[in-house]
Amino acid sequence: AIRSWRYAPGEPVPTETQLCEQYAVSRITVRRAISELQEEGLLEKRHGKGTFVSFRRMETSLVDLAGFSETYSLQGYKVSKRLLGVTEGTADSALAQKLAISKGAPILTIRRLIMAAEAPMTIEISDFPLALFPDLAKEIAGASSIYRLLKTRYGREVRHARRVINVRLAGPEEREHLHCRSGEPLFEVEKTVFDDTGTPLQRSLLLTPSNRVNFVIQV
Repeated sequence: AIRSWRYAPGEPVPTETQLCEQYAVSRITVRRAISELQEEGLLEKRHGKGTFVSFRRMETSLVDLAGFSETYSLQGYKVSKRLLGVTEGTADSALAQKLAISKGAPILTIRRLIMAAEAPMTIEISDFPLALFPDLAKEIAGASSIYRLLKTRYGREVRHARRVINVRLAGPEEREHLHCRSGEPLFEVEKTVFDDTGTPLQRSLLLTPSNRVNFVIQV
């Protein structure tokens, strides 16, 4: 049932009592089966909440320009994205340095949830300099790929990327959107992309529970 996606990653499985009734077996048998599936990494127990289907680790390359959503698609997962918010603001000194703009310059921040097989995988928070991408807030609504939009609408193609990986603990917002535990370790990947002239086009933060992804470097 798990491998056929009847129970999706992050979803709870029926209680021991329900499983006993469903399969007409004893509680000892159900507990043994759950224990074996835990050892296989298919199930995980959450204290006070029950037993849940584990998320399957995905591999993503650190030297590939493709984003997380493209990586998930290439591994055969149906990828969808949910817009969490679009806000205009101004760059603080740290962000201004990363985007090579002046402090206080207008920026657009886009927050999205990346889903793989209808399971939440990554929160993406992206900052764009509005001087390069005017009216981006209007354009982004129907765009399936931000990079494709930057190329076709604004003539800016992503050619290089710089990634910095940190680890942080999940807070209430990450717990809500990613269905993870409060305090669970998250990979925080800061990614800055550039065009062929070296102009920064976007700074993004990608937050993914550490038990759902492996980073790979192939040289």
